[in-house]
Amino acid sequence: MAPDRGGTQEDPIDDKDAKHLLDSIGKIVHEKVKKDADAKKYIKELKGNLQYAKGSSETVTFLDTCKLVEEYYMHPNGGDSGKRYPCKKLSGKDAKKERFSDTLGGQCTDSKIKGNKNNCGACAPYRRLHLCDKNMETISNYNSNARHKLLGEVCMAAKYEGNSIETYYTPYLLNNEGTSSQLCTVLLL
Repeated sequence: MAPDRGGTQEDPIDDKDAKHLLDSIGKIVHEKVKKDADAKKYIKELKGNLQYAKGSSETVTFLDTCKLVEEYYMHPNGGDSGKRYPCKKLSGKDAKKERFSDTLGGQCTDSKIKGNKNNCGACAPYRRLHLCDKNMETISNYNSNARHKLLGEVCMAAKYEGNSIETYYTPYLLNNEGTSSQLCTVLLL
């Protein structure tokens, strides 16, 4: 007689090990939520619309997403650009946080490689210390406009993330000449 694997015929739970157990439970929950009509009625409540991201319920003049994002960049926080820069500390100081640093180094170890005879190791690349997301702190949780503003602020953070990659890419190339997959390494910083 085969051991009982748990679950039902429709939703079998694979309890071979912890990973399979959690994966199968996650799959069951995901399928139930996907089928649940009650969850579907809230989808429109979660979608942001850049036309309303400026802080009032009036729509803007553009329907083109790229132009809406550009307008959002030009008139941040109702014109208060001091709250805009996502990498800036919100303490009022104009200092920016150090976003890329090699003070921790590319962490290396030889103890986590199976069969290693302690004569070689693996190194993790330098990592970015944090994302530019300080502008998210200006979003009110108690405002019906929050989902629209969140979409605009995510676009703004992405703009500055892209600019920071562009800014740090050229110096990286100069210091790491001949490195293959240079852009991928920069993205990992």
